[in-house]
Amino acid sequence: MTKRKYRSITKSAAKTKYIFALLVIFMIVLGNAFLIFGLNYHKNVLPIYNFTAQKDSDYEILLNQNNFYVTNTLPSGGYYASKSINNYVINFKYDFNAEKLSNLEYNYSITADLIGIVKNIDEQDKEVWSRTFTLLDNKKEKKENISTFNINEKINIDYQYYNNLARSYEKTYGIAIDATLKVHFNISYQIDLSNFMLDTQNIDDFIELDIPITNTVTNIKENYENTTSKSIIPDSDSFKNIKILYYIISAVLIIGAILIIIIRLRRNYNAKTDEDLYRHNINRILKYYRDLIVTVTNRPNLENLEIMYIDILDDLIDVAEQNQKSIIHYKEPKDIRSNLYVFVNGYAYIYVVTCNKLR
Repeated sequence: MTKRKYRSITKSAAKTKYIFALLVIFMIVLGNAFLIFGLNYHKNVLPIYNFTAQKDSDYEILLNQNNFYVTNTLPSGGYYASKSINNYVINFKYDFNAEKLSNLEYNYSITADLIGIVKNIDEQDKEVWSRTFTLLDNKKEKKENISTFNINEKINIDYQYYNNLARSYEKTYGIAIDATLKVHFNISYQIDLSNFMLDTQNIDDFIELDIPITNTVTNIKENYENTTSKSIIPDSDSFKNIKILYYIISAVLIIGAILIIIIRLRRNYNAKTDEDLYRHNINRILKYYRDLIVTVTNRPNLENLEIMYIDILDDLIDVAEQNQKSIIHYKEPKDIRSNLYVFVNGYAYIYVVTCNKLR
């Protein structure tokens, strides 16, 4: 008698479920991995172009004629009597450094905004007046194959002019304001990266100084970061297509895993009649153990035999194989069940196949 290829149909079914579970887990894990690759692709690509810009705004104070100071100038970084100041002389510095050569065009200007602030009934600062002044018209430079450029631009701020203007506004409209002069060094540049198969990069940057306009004490407040740096990574269509490919693979894997789960669940848990479940169970047994089973159309005679009902199919298979006996299959004609018999030495071992799950 031919031996079975596998230990049992129930273990084979469990093995199939295990394989499907591993397949689904593998597809979900791999799909999420491709999704993460796509989202973080730019982090894994080495920059093609790096640059750093160092910014500074040194200044000195030019004083009005007076009998209190032994010099006509004061250094930066302090507090000053407002009425003692004639001018601020500010030196804006902008030093650009890149790791690679490129064609570069830059332009810059200097402007000032005089802003008047009052407090409302909720003690919140509200702007009531502003006026913009152009201190330096736009300057433009275009250079080829450079990695650095440096700007040193001095500007003279007539402090008393802006102070007098703010006081005149107060007198004209009968309100007290807190006035601030915001001085802006504005720069923009275009980096031609066509040699690296990249589009032109447009960069805007600034240096901002806040000068309080008062009748008492004033100082200069720096309102900018001292360093601007940027790394430019490839962003051509080919790299975009790679990211899209990662997303497509991720979607296919994750959706495929979901479909497998849905199909398995529908197969296992869809509403079926008892007859459908019975036919599924008996057909699996007949197919899997076809070398052991003989189907008969008449009910076996059980007279003078000791009846032994078996609850686990594997046990009946063991009895048949160990005693080299065939399994007799008989379908109950008026019921949705089959009986499987093994006859050994006056004993009839019976396993009943119904609509219940196999054990």
